[in-house]
Amino acid sequence: MKLDLENMLYILIYMTFFLSIISCIAYFCKKRISHQIEYILIKNISLDMFKYSEKLEPKEYFSYQKYDIWRYCSLF
Repeated sequence: MKLDLENMLYILIYMTFFLSIISCIAYFCKKRISHQIEYILIKNISLDMFKYSEKLEPKEYFSYQKYDIWRYCSLF
C-alpha cells in the first residue's frame, strides 16, 4: 500500500510540474502574440492617418491639424 501511495504522489508532483511548464509557455506565447497584434493595429492606424493627410490641400491640412480631426479619422 505504501508503494502505491508514493507512486501516486510522484505522479501528482510530475503532472503539476509539467502542467505549470505548459501553462507558462502558453501564457508567454499569448502575451507575445497579443503584443504583436497591438503593434500591427497601431502601425496600420498611424499609416492610415498619414495617407489621409497626404491627400489634403494645404488649407484643409491646417484645419485637419488645428482641430485635431486626425484623431477621429482613425475611427472610420
